[in-house]
Amino acid sequence: MSDLSEFALDRHFASQLRNLQSYSKEHPVSQEDHDISQRWMQQFQEAKGLDKFARNCMLLMMFNQLRDIGHLSKPFTELANLSRSMDDLLNEYNGTTAVEEEQQQQPPPAVDDVQDAETNVSNYGSSRLSQEMTPMHPISIPEFESIKLANQDLLKEIDSLHSRTVETEKLFISKNQVLERQMVGKSVVPKSELVQENIYQACRAAIDLLKNWQGESERLNFLATCLEPILRNDVPTSLQISELDISLENTLNGMVTQACSRRDDNVRMLYDHILRHDKNDLKEKKDKLRRLQDSMRLERQRLLVLAEDLKRREDLIWRHQALATIAITGLSSEEQRSPSDSKCKSCSKEKSVGKGLLDPFSRSSNVVTAKSVVDLEKLSDELSDLSIDKW
Repeated sequence: MSDLSEFALDRHFASQLRNLQSYSKEHPVSQEDHDISQRWMQQFQEAKGLDKFARNCMLLMMFNQLRDIGHLSKPFTELANLSRSMDDLLNEYNGTTAVEEEQQQQPPPAVDDVQDAETNVSNYGSSRLSQEMTPMHPISIPEFESIKLANQDLLKEIDSLHSRTVETEKLFISKNQVLERQMVGKSVVPKSELVQENIYQACRAAIDLLKNWQGESERLNFLATCLEPILRNDVPTSLQISELDISLENTLNGMVTQACSRRDDNVRMLYDHILRHDKNDLKEKKDKLRRLQDSMRLERQRLLVLAEDLKRREDLIWRHQALATIAITGLSSEEQRSPSDSKCKSCSKEKSVGKGLLDPFSRSSNVVTAKSVVDLEKLSDELSDLSIDKW
């Protein structure tokens, strides 16, 4: 095989290796298949000469197995094949045994994939035929030209295989993207609803923590609790949210402290207002009591004055009555000096008047007495009028 054909095989191998790596990123394989593929990759890197074509075919077989059945099978799973020649392995399995075993349980592959597999097998058969026909003795110029033409045809077949593989890969990627968009479109709403429900529950839990928060003695972690469904796998953002939680706790503590100080100030102002109001009421009551006491003292003084005036008037009335009695009875000065005798004589006269034994002198005295009584009543009325005016 010429240097140009080996270069083309290496280029084709590198292209297929990139395709396999990109496919593995989009569709992760199991750890076991990954370890097996790494061992075979080391074997592929050591391929030289004629084994490079078999290496490329084995890599295509590995890619087809991962793409079609999702895991590796024979000949790759039998680690004893690592020590065998790749050409013998390819001749034994021919790239179809493992696929046919899985296709009995899986849906039939696309028509393009079947055509690719048939093309790979036909190309490999033609190349092996040309390789088997290579003479072991020195060749002539015509034979060399024929071999050169055969190699050029082989390169054309490899390029065609590579282009068809690239087209198939692009078609597969486009179909895969369409299917992924369809699956994402179907699962977007339930996933978003699930995230919303988780965020809602987390926010309710954060509100409960805020209700039972003891203040500076414990951490609140309000924002971290609210965003916990989003921050589960985001460590850097979680650290930033933790700093924001500390800032929020400091702000809340400051607000609570300010609210408590304002409340204390309001209570103090209320107490001061109540005490001031009570003092004013007490002062007003004291002033009112003092005014009442002053008025009572003045009233008492006025009553004392009236009592003295009344006593004086009573004395005056008694004197007038005594004079009237003297005028009515006509007592002498001697009788006035002995009031006991006059009293007895007056009593005897009254008794005699009651019995109807009065003499004419007594009758005249009665007339004088009646006039004196009238004058006394007039005097009493005048005194009463005077006392009323005084009051």
